[in-house]
Amino acid sequence: MKFDFSKAKWEEKGSYITARVFDISETSFVQMVEIPAGATVKKHYHRKQTEVFYILKGEAKLGIEDTEYDAKEGDIFLCKPESIHWVVNSSQNSFKVLVFKYNWEENDTEWIE
Repeated sequence: MKFDFSKAKWEEKGSYITARVFDISETSFVQMVEIPAGATVKKHYHRKQTEVFYILKGEAKLGIEDTEYDAKEGDIFLCKPESIHWVVNSSQNSFKVLVFKYNWEENDTEWIE
């Protein structure tokens, strides 16, 4: 199955936008996330959800728990349930991430800041 980006339905999430790419099951899916230049996704965690981030484009600071990474194209990160994470895109370009979500459920996100 191939995803047609021209038909993507982008959803505004405050400091970033998302588009659902593939549904795997009722609790697992793949989404695109775009964080504009200069934007920050504040610290948060998910009670049950696991996320795998694959960096498609750009560079940003990506924090998971006590470690902050210089995330760049081609990098892959694992974020387990209850792991606090955030992104700071201080570059001049958007930061694009493919996110694989497992054990997703509505209202599972806890914002810290």
